[in-house]
Amino acid sequence: SEELWEQLGNDFSIHLQAWPEFDEACLEVRRISHNMMPHALSISGLPGALEDVAEQLKLQGYNVSLELSNIPNTLDSNKQVMIYRIVQEVISNIRKHAEAASILLQLLKHGNQLHIIIEDDGTGFDFEKAKAKGGLGLKSIQSRVDYLDGTIDWDTQPGNGTQVTINIPIS
Repeated sequence: SEELWEQLGNDFSIHLQAWPEFDEACLEVRRISHNMMPHALSISGLPGALEDVAEQLKLQGYNVSLELSNIPNTLDSNKQVMIYRIVQEVISNIRKHAEAASILLQLLKHGNQLHIIIEDDGTGFDFEKAKAKGGLGLKSIQSRVDYLDGTIDWDTQPGNGTQVTINIPIS
């Protein structure tokens, strides 16, 4: 019985020593979860966050047209984050590769679909070649669209710019 109490005391001591690490891990998880929800998105929702993206692109010298129509304010936050991340990734690809001067960004609700159209006047590219290279950007975009049960169409050719059309079902 004395050995049992000694063992319990040792176990309890080990748990007490681990408590600060556990507390630190909880704080880290909280920090990561806050970072997953972009600040602009949490403050002003998807339309406001996309307006911020457009303003940043203008400051970087792009000619930007942003059109938002009938965007429901009932979109759940997870869907908003996914849509925002898709737009960010497409824009990132334009900035890295397209040599574009102009970018059109449209989000339009029609019926129970949200249509996202992102178009640039850049160099365009061979989509099948880019897909075959297995780049992380295209995979990330596709996996997010799939997660949202959406569809994506890449209309691009070398020398002709790019239009990305994404349709996402919403209720």
